[in-house]
Amino acid sequence: MQAQFLYNPPDKGLYCHAPTLVQTPAGDLLAAWYAYPEKESEGGSLVLARRPAGQEQWEPSKGVLGPFEYSAGNPVLFQDPAGTLWLLFVLLKGNYWNDAELQGVHSVDGGYTWSPAGMLWRERGMMVRHPPVPLADGSLLLPAYDESLHQSLLLSSRPPYAQWSEAYRFDDPPLIQPVLVREAERRLALLFRPWTDPRLIWRSHSSDDGRNWSAPIRTPLPNPLSGVGAFVAGDRLAVVYNHTEKHQRHPLSIAVSRDRGVSWGEPWHIDTISYEVCYPSFFSDGNGRVHGVYTYNRRMIKYVSFAADELK
Repeated sequence: MQAQFLYNPPDKGLYCHAPTLVQTPAGDLLAAWYAYPEKESEGGSLVLARRPAGQEQWEPSKGVLGPFEYSAGNPVLFQDPAGTLWLLFVLLKGNYWNDAELQGVHSVDGGYTWSPAGMLWRERGMMVRHPPVPLADGSLLLPAYDESLHQSLLLSSRPPYAQWSEAYRFDDPPLIQPVLVREAERRLALLFRPWTDPRLIWRSHSSDDGRNWSAPIRTPLPNPLSGVGAFVAGDRLAVVYNHTEKHQRHPLSIAVSRDRGVSWGEPWHIDTISYEVCYPSFFSDGNGRVHGVYTYNRRMIKYVSFAADELK
């Protein structure tokens, strides 16, 4: 496994959290996260780091937006089918996430310059954590959650992907921070973080390209009320999560299923340090490698990469 630490710019504060990761068509890796000086709800900024194609080292991170009076959080990087790079995020208008507004910026030059920020959802409390999945009809399906109601939902958008509408809502149980992955041509899977007990990861599946969804059911995978990531490598559905129900966010582990989440193999603990190692963002690049980033003790972001064949 390859690994490297990514750091805040010197003027953006000591703390960082909730990274996101994407690979551009040019082959660059881009990671974004939010940085803050002390209180998570004050003085936050969004920052971006780049690893150019063919290079082994990441360039120093740079500020993209902020600092703001309150904070910004949960950035999500993704490339739309037309080639535009998007960075979605939530902008705090108060002291907690139910006062956040969903906003976004976009780039047509691979993330070197960005558009002005625009509001993507009027009601406060709409949150995102992971990127959308493109559908066969050209639309995008974005996993999201309502911080006020503790409900997960899916938002839909068509070109030019500047407006979003609700496509599906999971009313019960209280689940948040869903991650959406494509398993096959028309098969999609959602994995959810629980909002309360029981502290287990939940899952739902669609066999018609996201139009209908199975009722969420529990998996045997524990969760300490912390964000999860997921990716597909070949015939394997992999979930990245904190393998514990205790009030801690370590270790960081990967569990793999070959039957669409019905059963899971023994977890691979990829980071066992007794610090906060959490909020993963992982993807399989289609060339036999898996890339991921996650929060490391709120002081830095850790990037890892390994061959998909290493999955247990």
